[in-house]
Amino acid sequence: MEKRNLGLMPRSENTRDKFHTEVIRFGLDQIIQHFTETIQAVYAQFDVADELIEIHKAYEAENIWRAQIIFLAGALDFYMHELTKYGLCEIYSERWKRTEKYDNLQVDMKTVETALKSGEDIDWFLEYVNGYYQIMTMVSYEAVKDQLNLIGIELQSVADGAFYQRESREKTKDKLKRRLNELFDRRNIIAHQTDRKHTDAMVNNITKEIVQEFIRDTEKIVKAIDAAARCK
Repeated sequence: MEKRNLGLMPRSENTRDKFHTEVIRFGLDQIIQHFTETIQAVYAQFDVADELIEIHKAYEAENIWRAQIIFLAGALDFYMHELTKYGLCEIYSERWKRTEKYDNLQVDMKTVETALKSGEDIDWFLEYVNGYYQIMTMVSYEAVKDQLNLIGIELQSVADGAFYQRESREKTKDKLKRRLNELFDRRNIIAHQTDRKHTDAMVNNITKEIVQEFIRDTEKIVKAIDAAARCK
């Protein structure tokens, strides 16, 4: 089998056989670009909702807003997955400092055997990381915190970068926790309960302003994470 060394090549390139299902390791510019493209698509749906409001279809407009929250959470989730792959490969390649959580990664024997036969090839590790984390949801505060700790990005710096305001009475880390969990909870209620309460089946209130605030805060969080990653 032809040897490949993805770690020594430009991060955006892929040299695998075109008929092989590859796991691509994107660089930070591409990772943030993927997030930005999704956010732009989310923003575009405001125009659709506005048009529905104009023709007195408020219920349909509200469902557009709910769909925006689903896609917003998905954008954050996918961003964290891509960043996790990138960060772990940086640690593996000794460009980022090792973390305790990295040292405690659990690898099955089949993967170990593949690694031993791969020499300097990093593809095996990229595929392992992709497979291990792909079913995990990375939207809640605890999930995001765990992934940042895994790849060695300081949570406090992210919280400060996203939410620091001199006059604010709420600590930045508290706001980060609150906003991530609010997005995660609302996403779950919409996806699993059609935005209805379990207690009385009443539909939760939603407005354009609620969605806009979720988007703005999520953008702030991702930009702060991106800035912290680039500092490494």
